[in-house]
Amino acid sequence: MMAKISSQKQNLGEAYDLVIADLFSKLTKIKEGVIKLGDLGVLQKKERKTRSPANGKTYVYYLVSFKASPNLKKELDK
Repeated sequence: MMAKISSQKQNLGEAYDLVIADLFSKLTKIKEGVIKLGDLGVLQKKERKTRSPANGKTYVYYLVSFKASPNLKKELDK
């Protein structure tokens, strides 16, 4: 029984690692856009620019936001 639980934890850990690696890969490959997460919702990546008033330099950064699907919102409100 203990070996089965240990094996399940290992499989779950490997699954998480795979999902994280895939998400990291997708986020780094797209400049701007949307990554659909099935029934969970979407991750949206947008490029933003800001100018520093101190030195006048323009800095670029990326904003990643999550928008939950209506189904997920409904389940979370229960």
